[in-house]
Formats: sequence, C-alpha cells, structure tokens
Amino acid sequence: MSRGEHGRSVMRKAQFVLGSIVLVWLAGGSPARADYDYAWCIQNSEYGYPGDCSYQTREQCLMSASGRKGYCAQNPGYTAVRPPLQPSLRGRRVPPY
Repeated sequence: MSRGEHGRSVMRKAQFVLGSIVLVWLAGGSPARADYDYAWCIQNSEYGYPGDCSYQTREQCLMSASGRKGYCAQNPGYTAVRPPLQPSLRGRRVPPY
C-alpha cells in the first residue's frame, strides 16, 4: 500500500466515524425525557423549576417525594383537558303540568 492510498484509507475511516457520531447525535443522543407533563411536580435543587412533573395526583407526588429533600407543587404550565360544557337549558320552554 502506498502512502497516498494509506492516507485515503485513514481519511475514509475518519469520515465514517465522524458521520456515525453525527447520525447518533441526530437520532437522539440527548438524554431521555418523559413525553408527559402532569399537574403535580416534585421541586428541589435536583430537578430545578418547575421540577419533575410526572404525577397526575398530589398523593402520587407526595409518595414519590417522601424521603427526598423536596416538595410537591402544582405545575404552572399544566393545562388540564376539560370536558366540553353541557348545553344550557336556559331559554327552553317547558310546558306546565
């Protein structure tokens, strides 16, 4: 193998490694994150603000926070899905008996 061919081989390997690293990074090299955001959060120095918001109820949050240095608070960014309002009966005439 001549010097030129050796250099090309090294360059191809380097490009392959760099390309692989970029693909892994683009495919999800970031830390895992929950795809939910519930009403209650554990807040402490470990989780920052607003905290670990993976609790549907205050009771779940309190049980998880038990024994940790932290507290439970409502998620300031939580928007609850509310059921649609029932139509009002106002204005409807009901015949007397």
